[in-house]
Amino acid sequence: MCYIGRFLPDDPLDVPWAVVQYLGEQLGIEDVSCVKQYTERKPTAYEHAWEIRDAYEYHDAEWARKFRTFLHGRAWTHAEGPVALFNQAVGWLRRHRVLLPGVSVLARKVSEVRALADGSS
Repeated sequence: MCYIGRFLPDDPLDVPWAVVQYLGEQLGIEDVSCVKQYTERKPTAYEHAWEIRDAYEYHDAEWARKFRTFLHGRAWTHAEGPVALFNQAVGWLRRHRVLLPGVSVLARKVSEVRALADGSS
């Protein structure tokens, strides 16, 4: 599943080929098979992520503390299930233009915060 603010998986060929072709058309890339070379140089994905982050004014690590504060506050003050809290977390990250972590990382954070708020840590 794709989310705004996320980047390709470690293997860019892990996405449907139709997606690669569609993006290639949008970006004006004639030979989209070049995507197969994307993982040959590890820093490439990070460099592209940084370029996109900077171009669209997204944030990353410096917002971690603000996000944790929001998440903890939300868990303590709202009787929400994990899915609702997860969705609130994604909404907060998008509103504040923070690059989204992986789904499993975010789910784990939500679970940890809910456990603390429930007193079952």
